[in-house]
Amino acid sequence: MGTVRAFLDQLATRSWGKLRRIRNRRFESQLRHDPNAPPLLLSPHLDDAVIDCWSVLTRPAEVRVVNVFAGAPRAGFVTYFDRLAGARDSAAHVGHRVADDRTALRRAGRSPVNLKFLAHPYRGARPEPSFALLDAVLADSAEVTGAVYAPAALGEPHPDHECVRDYALGLAQAGMPVCLYADLPYCAVYGWPGWVTDAEPDPHLDVDAYWTSSAGAAERFLTRARARVVRLDRDQAAAKLAAMRVYREFAVLDRGPVRQLSNAAIHGYEVFWDIDGSEA
Repeated sequence: MGTVRAFLDQLATRSWGKLRRIRNRRFESQLRHDPNAPPLLLSPHLDDAVIDCWSVLTRPAEVRVVNVFAGAPRAGFVTYFDRLAGARDSAAHVGHRVADDRTALRRAGRSPVNLKFLAHPYRGARPEPSFALLDAVLADSAEVTGAVYAPAALGEPHPDHECVRDYALGLAQAGMPVCLYADLPYCAVYGWPGWVTDAEPDPHLDVDAYWTSSAGAAERFLTRARARVVRLDRDQAAAKLAAMRVYREFAVLDRGPVRQLSNAAIHGYEVFWDIDGSEA
């Protein structure tokens, strides 16, 4: 029964993803652009801001961190991913993750806003939030913003990352400056492209092809020519790694003994693509 339920939930998730454009075709944002206002950093889950945007979090300028899918599910069950991280109850696990995230972000001098939307594993067959609903909740906490950061959903895209990315592209079409960021660990299953790290490219490994296959509507923006690569110095990289290790699911994200995120050749780089609102 559990296997059948999981299959049906996955089928529903794919279906909602395919319907995303249709469901949101009349979307109009309530957020207003003010170049003097701080940017919104949209983190799909309770860790993405630290893992992907440490260079943004540690700037002296103000930035508002919003964890989108930070709602706690009902008690009494545990999902596969949570069980993989050692949890016995998903509701309790989310509570621990909220605390971990506050601690990790405090290392960068930031405090998050946590929205109550349920992450993909907790929604079951229910739909992801519409852009209008997500936008209304964001507008309640910040009517104006200077720009919006959102995941690029590259590599092995998580449906929640894709939802937030496509919402941000909708904002860009309305004239909002948007910055997409490469999202670990999904984008670097095969490492970074050689042009990110200045490494000699492997003729038998094309990471760009891996990225392009998942870029969706953002493909025309996510090019090498438009990319802005940030290389963290030794102290920055060490501080970021220490913050990432605060999260109780870090061993899962680090791929256990593979130590993907622990590798300085992975966590020491961050990649961004700026989208001017006028060109979307």
